[in-house]
Amino acid sequence: MRTETLSDARSFVRYWDEIDALRREVGAEDDVLQDPLHFLAATDDTRRSCSVACWEGDVLIGLVYATQHYVRGVATGFAIGGDYVGRGLLLCRPEREAAVIKASIEKILSGGVHSLHLRVLRRTDEKTQVPGTRMKYLDAVVPGDRMILTGSFDEFLGTMGKHTRRNIRNYIRKAASAGIEFVPSLTRQEYEAGVHRLNTSTAFPVEEARLVRDERLLAFHSGSQRMGLRDEHGNWVAILCGFTQGDRFHLLTQLNDVGFEHLSLSVVLRGRMVESLISSGHAELQFMGGTSLSFGRFCAPQMYRSIFIDKQRGLAAVAKHLGSRILELMARMGRPIPKTLEMICSGYLEEWRLMERTAVGPAAVAFGHGASGVTPEAAPQLSNEHEPGTLSEKS
Repeated sequence: MRTETLSDARSFVRYWDEIDALRREVGAEDDVLQDPLHFLAATDDTRRSCSVACWEGDVLIGLVYATQHYVRGVATGFAIGGDYVGRGLLLCRPEREAAVIKASIEKILSGGVHSLHLRVLRRTDEKTQVPGTRMKYLDAVVPGDRMILTGSFDEFLGTMGKHTRRNIRNYIRKAASAGIEFVPSLTRQEYEAGVHRLNTSTAFPVEEARLVRDERLLAFHSGSQRMGLRDEHGNWVAILCGFTQGDRFHLLTQLNDVGFEHLSLSVVLRGRMVESLISSGHAELQFMGGTSLSFGRFCAPQMYRSIFIDKQRGLAAVAKHLGSRILELMARMGRPIPKTLEMICSGYLEEWRLMERTAVGPAAVAFGHGASGVTPEAAPQLSNEHEPGTLSEKS
């Protein structure tokens, strides 16, 4: 099998016709996460493409989308592929999956990467093994990221659980009684003002790089939209943004005012958003990178796999081994764990900690798997707040 690294837009353009033909062959034309232009729009100086194309003879049979992390222009040697719930990693036919993943791992590791995390929607039980590497697999059924929007808002609520349906209605009514107004269309300036206000008062502010990435994606896709909730004084208390492709709305980011927790503004804005989308003819909602369990458990479940791959030799392997021990010591001492250290240690972490960093942990809560070490408090939602490229829903 022949492989080639696609590190920039020029390399993708070189094989554009072949990639486009492969997307049509596997039926991925409507999946924006399999669109090279969408993928490239989401990259920046801190996340650079190390994607791999695979050929058998002259035929392109697979493409793995991945990015390597950079700090101040310096490669960290850590790369990641696929979004938080496993979508957007792999473009190939199911029977080619294992071979394409193996060849791509080998190619990425040969380019200076020492630690790789791949998240994929699993279509086979076969587990690829690459000589000279330490590999860990986490497989689980996880709540999906796509929700069907039925013919009317009442019909949609009828598809939800009794308690979720009641909460949506009650919180929408309470918010309206408190003078909070839903605004279905914000200007970019209004949205940016809302981001500035809400991002300074949240416990987990959205990074500037993430906000800039959102704007690139909104500019790239037609049908971009910004919605929000405004209080009686004209202040934005909750906002979100996303874009439409076909009849599917893709939700990128949501921010909520911590001062209104008693009104559950996240639920209110989600509910009003769905009502607005249904009235405008949308048939599906995709949470880019996952969503809270309150909505995620009503999305179609997906077969998910996380693969942690680390080179077994070299200074990086020694550093990650020592780093994982330091991390566990800090945890026992009750010290906060640096996310960068956790990311770089990757597959050297204990399995329960790896589960917390993936969709497997929240899935255990949603489906009652009872995974060791994972509690509703440790894994309250399906999105990863610390990772660029996943849905943020802060309060």
